[in-house]
Amino acid sequence: MPNLKFQEQLKLLHEFQQIDAEILRLDNRLKSVPLKIKKADEQFQIHQQKLEEKQAQLADTEKLQRTKTAELEMEGEQRNKYQSQLREVKTNKEYEALDKEISFIQEKEAEIEDAILTAMERIDQLNEELAQQQKNFEAEQEKLEAQKTEYAREAKDLKAEIVKWQGKQQSFSDQIDSGLINQYQAQFKRHRRGLVSLVVENACGNCHLTIPPQTLQEARKYEKPIHCGSCRLILYIPSPSPDDAPAEESTPGSD
Repeated sequence: MPNLKFQEQLKLLHEFQQIDAEILRLDNRLKSVPLKIKKADEQFQIHQQKLEEKQAQLADTEKLQRTKTAELEMEGEQRNKYQSQLREVKTNKEYEALDKEISFIQEKEAEIEDAILTAMERIDQLNEELAQQQKNFEAEQEKLEAQKTEYAREAKDLKAEIVKWQGKQQSFSDQIDSGLINQYQAQFKRHRRGLVSLVVENACGNCHLTIPPQTLQEARKYEKPIHCGSCRLILYIPSPSPDDAPAEESTPGSD
């Protein structure tokens, strides 16, 4: 006869460690939430950077326009000064010198006016691009806030799920021998795996190694822990349900 008490202990411990595995899975998902938020923030930073770069381009171009406008005003003042002096000169040589300076300034003014016109056209273009960039930025900002709300909801649900499973686990913990549960917890802490392996179709459920018949026979007695020859977990073989029992053969003459 198998040791039913030890068999029940292994059954409880197997269910306990399955709950632990589920808690670990949920905890890993919970730990991934901040990483998801960080990734979403990083992606949003790209859109923010693009917006800031466009704003900087516009600011630089507007600054260039102001600088060129100031240059044009200075050149205009100098030209007016030369033109005033032109009316006061007394020799052809002085006249020609001033006229040459005025012509040079006028050429320079034309170049500056072209630069101002180019800057104004660029400003118009940048304003259009900036308006579109601002629109994209606001859409991404709204998307980010929605993502963060969803991640916060996910984290809250995961925490509630973990608490639920921890409560269920406690009910098992109270029924398991303290020495066995301490042994399991030490194993789980070191290797993040259980202490018991469910036997499935004569194979270890953990490493899937086929178990020798003699080992299976010993494991079914539940007189002592029988370990898998490969992964060294304690083998647990559930008792067959009544539905699994073979049908009795009719004996001759029993009718």
